[in-house]
Amino acid sequence: MLITNTDYQRIYGIAHAILKSEGADTNKSCTFYNYCGAYILNEHFKLNAKVYSGFAAYHLGVENVLGFGSIVDGHLTASPDAFHSWVEVDGWLIDFMSPEFPNIMLSQGCNESIPRKMMQSKLDSMATEPDAIASPGDFLVLPDMEVTRTVSDRLESNSTFIDLIGICSQWFHKKPNKMHKSIAVSNGQGQLNKVSLDNIEPVEGRW
Repeated sequence: MLITNTDYQRIYGIAHAILKSEGADTNKSCTFYNYCGAYILNEHFKLNAKVYSGFAAYHLGVENVLGFGSIVDGHLTASPDAFHSWVEVDGWLIDFMSPEFPNIMLSQGCNESIPRKMMQSKLDSMATEPDAIASPGDFLVLPDMEVTRTVSDRLESNSTFIDLIGICSQWFHKKPNKMHKSIAVSNGQGQLNKVSLDNIEPVEGRW
């Protein structure tokens, strides 16, 4: 693996805690999870991590395939309103939102028990076509550079988004260093709110 389960859990946990403190829908926050993860990988691990957006599909076990994007005239496509974001770094795919996938499936009516795992896989192991997404952990991502640029430009113009990413990076410390279980974050009105890692559910291995 490129990063350890512990460091992945820390990055995911920080992003999740910040999102919850902002009242965000964590089932629809792939951009924050992955831009946060990429920033931390660049700053703390000195890795050249990049975020891409486009169509994505993940096999989560049994017959459950979670897809992001659209199928138009038989083609897998994405748009600024229907896409997923993920991180690519040194030949690896890392998706810092994957522990939320069971919640997304539940919201879509899935009754199967799906584990909360990290998605961290070699890009050269990716399925070559949709029909090849047949076993747990199989995945297919199709970057759309126009969608990637649109999403990136939209986020970079959002000063609150940038500030929160910076807070996540300041909070993070990689293993074996210890990390604070909580921090105080300004609500923009002169008040400090406690943001805690308490009750963050553990990540159970990887896809």
